[in-house]
Amino acid sequence: MATYAQKDFDSDNYQDKRPGYPPSLFKAISDYHKGDRKVALDVGSGPGTASFPLLEYFDKVIATDPSDIMIKPGIEAITPDLKDRISFHVSSGEEFKNIEDGSVDLITCAEALHWINHENFFKEASRVLKPNGTIAFWGYIEPIFIDHPKSNDIYEKYVFEDDRYMGPLWKPGKHYLRYFFNDVKIPAEEFKDVEKHDYYPGKTQKKTAYFLGDENYSMKKFADYLSSWSAVHDWKRANPDAEFDVSQQLINELKETFKWDDDTKIRAEWGTTYTFIRKN
Repeated sequence: MATYAQKDFDSDNYQDKRPGYPPSLFKAISDYHKGDRKVALDVGSGPGTASFPLLEYFDKVIATDPSDIMIKPGIEAITPDLKDRISFHVSSGEEFKNIEDGSVDLITCAEALHWINHENFFKEASRVLKPNGTIAFWGYIEPIFIDHPKSNDIYEKYVFEDDRYMGPLWKPGKHYLRYFFNDVKIPAEEFKDVEKHDYYPGKTQKKTAYFLGDENYSMKKFADYLSSWSAVHDWKRANPDAEFDVSQQLINELKETFKWDDDTKIRAEWGTTYTFIRKN
């Protein structure tokens, strides 16, 4: 995705302000996986948010991302004891450069598949995976302020619905994630044993292995989170002389409407989705 490759995009801020992935998700991947555990390929790795946890289950992790800016924090985080087990490379999600046919046991794609051409991704995945190898892809969707339904309408206005704000700035593909990857077509002739698990805040009764929630969320945390968004970054670049900051205006309207301050405790949950599939 072009925004994340821009030299002024703060990849360290992205790493610090984005949600991580719970250990229960990686345990679920491990429980599903039936093959060898020698090599995992993390496609669209960014700074390695999913790459490093995979080392608990696989001997070696190859992390790839099209942006050298995004992988920089991951490279810097490699400690001497891990230098032979994990590596980061610039590579697209549609062409797995320098990965041999049938050499990979697991492919992960965390919070990235919506930016990738799906047909090419699955074609390359089929090429490099061993028989019965696993693909696991997942993502988190918009945060929901559970106890304040109107707040979500305000959020939708700024993030998607009102063209004065961030809506037009999302790159093609965002809708795949927004709608829980429901429109991703998995080629049945190449893959089998599809498992899909979705969590809809306020609707799904039972938590999945991929649950993201915060009983003590705040506008301060929300501001930090917004600062890592590509759409916020692009809005600022497109409106250098604007009299307001789009993310701050969203926060201000929420504060004014609900009488919140930066530290008011708010219950928040993210929608999440994850899918596991196996190569034929």
